[in-house]
Amino acid sequence: MDTPSHRPPPPDPPRVSARPVRLHPRTQLAFAASHCPLYANALALARWTGPTVPVTARGFPDTPLIREAVRTLSLRPADPPPGGTPGPDGDRASDPPAPAFALPWWEAVRLGMVELAAGQARPAPDLEERARDPRQILLWWTDMFEAAVEGARGDLTTTEPGTTGPDLLPPVLRSLYEAPDRSRVPLTDLIAALLAAPGAVPVTARIRRRLPDLLLHMLCQLAETGAVHLDHRRPGGGPCLVRLTPLGRYGVRQILLSVGVPAPLVDDVGRVEAGAFLDSLQSFSPDGRIIAIDSWLAARTPARALREICEAVDRPGAEPRRWEGAAVLELTSSHLGPQLRALLTCDRPALAHLAAIVLLGSRMLRQDEIDRIMAGRGPWVVVDMLAAALSAGEDGLADFLASPATGGLESLILDDVDRLRRTDHPDTVQVLEALGRLHPDPERAARSRTAAFLARALRRPG
Repeated sequence: MDTPSHRPPPPDPPRVSARPVRLHPRTQLAFAASHCPLYANALALARWTGPTVPVTARGFPDTPLIREAVRTLSLRPADPPPGGTPGPDGDRASDPPAPAFALPWWEAVRLGMVELAAGQARPAPDLEERARDPRQILLWWTDMFEAAVEGARGDLTTTEPGTTGPDLLPPVLRSLYEAPDRSRVPLTDLIAALLAAPGAVPVTARIRRRLPDLLLHMLCQLAETGAVHLDHRRPGGGPCLVRLTPLGRYGVRQILLSVGVPAPLVDDVGRVEAGAFLDSLQSFSPDGRIIAIDSWLAARTPARALREICEAVDRPGAEPRRWEGAAVLELTSSHLGPQLRALLTCDRPALAHLAAIVLLGSRMLRQDEIDRIMAGRGPWVVVDMLAAALSAGEDGLADFLASPATGGLESLILDDVDRLRRTDHPDTVQVLEALGRLHPDPERAARSRTAAFLARALRRPG
C-alpha cells in the first residue's frame, strides 16, 4: 500500500524570520570592533585632539593640522577595488588626505568621543574609561555601523537620481546574514538576490549594468567598519567574494531586530516551548528551518522532545503543529522506536496518529508493518494531512491537491466506504466538504460531496 508523503506541503507564508545564529561573546565582539579601521581611526583622532586642537567654524582643524594627523596616525581611506574603481564621491587612494580624515573625525564628534566648544576640539573627559568598556565599545560601533549602512544607501541615491537606495542594500545584508557562518558569497550571487528580493525596486538597464561597481563601493564602505570582508584580489580575476564577519553578523542582527524582524539566537531556540517552536517553523527559510530544528533538538533528549511535542499537538485544531512535530521527530526517530510503537496503541487519537506519521516516514518499518499501519491509521492520517493544508485557507488545500507529490491521496478516503466509516477524525466532514468545493476533478468533487453527506449521517446520534 502506498504511503502518504511524510508531511503535507505547508502554505508559502512570507519568510520573515532570520535564521538562528550564534554570536561571539561580547568581549570578543568588542575587541574586533575596537580594531576595525573606522572605529580605530575615530578613537585615535579623539586622543590626538588632547589637550585641545583649534577648529574652524565648520568644526574641522586647519589643513596643516589635518595633514599632520593623517601622517602621524597613518590614516588611510578605504582600499579601492581592483582598478581603482571610484565610489560616488570619486575618491581614490591617490587623492588628497582629507577623505581619510573627514569620516572618522565626524564619527568621533558624532559619537561624543570628541567635544567641540569655543573653537576648540578636545577628547571627551571620560574617553579612556569608556573606551575600555566592552558594552560602550559595542554601542559606539553599532551606531557607527548603522550610520555606515545609511550612508552607503544614500550614496546610491545621490549617484543614480531616481534610484531608491534604501531598497537595495538590505537584501544584500540579509543574504549575507542567511549564508552559513564563515562562507564567502560571490558578488554576482548577491546581485542576483538583490534583484530577486520581494518588493525590489525595478532598476533601469543602466543601473543594472553599474550594480557590480555600485554594490562593491557600498561594501567597501562597510568593510571599514569591520562588518564585511572582501576578497577581490583573487588569482585569475574571479568574482569578488564577500563574507559577513562575526562582528557584522552582530550588527545586521541589531538592524533586523530594530525593524521588527525575528532574529533568534541558537541558544534561545533551544529554550522555546514546543508549541511556539512548531508554530514558528514555517517562518524560516529552508536553511534557517534546519538550523532551528537542530538547535531545538540539541537542547533536549529525544524522549523529552517526543514528550513535549505530544503535549503541544494533542488538542483540537493542531493539525499544522502535528505535521511540523512529525517532521522534527523524524530526525530523531531512530532513538524513539519503542516509544513510537507504544504510542500507536494509546487511547489518544492525535498521539497514536502522530506516532504513525513519524514511523511511516522513518524508513524503520518493514513493508508488512507499513501496510498494517496504513490499513488501520491511513484514513485518519490522510484527513489530518488535508486538514493541515486547509488550515491555511482554501488556497492551501487547492495547492495541495494540485501538487504532483500529494495529489491523489484523497483516494484513500474516497475509494473505500469502510475506511471512511472508520475515520473518526474530528475534521472529516469539513475536509470532505472542502474537497467537494475545490477538487479540480469534477467526478472526485462529486464523490467528496457524497462522502461528506455519508460522514455527517454516520455522526448523527441513533
